[in-house]
Amino acid sequence: MPGFEITGPYAAAMLMSLGALCIFIWGVLSGALTGVDEAAARFYRTEVGDDGKDDQT
Repeated sequence: MPGFEITGPYAAAMLMSLGALCIFIWGVLSGALTGVDEAAARFYRTEVGDDGKDDQT
């Protein structure tokens, strides 16, 4: 079956990309991607706040 050697990898890549798209849509619709910026800003403020405490020892 020489045709599968050519089209097989493309079919597998299409199925994987379709799966990734489905997972992304599920994440958006379930609210898993909300508040990401707030978490990053909170982490940054924590790290910046810790920098001044280490120099006073």
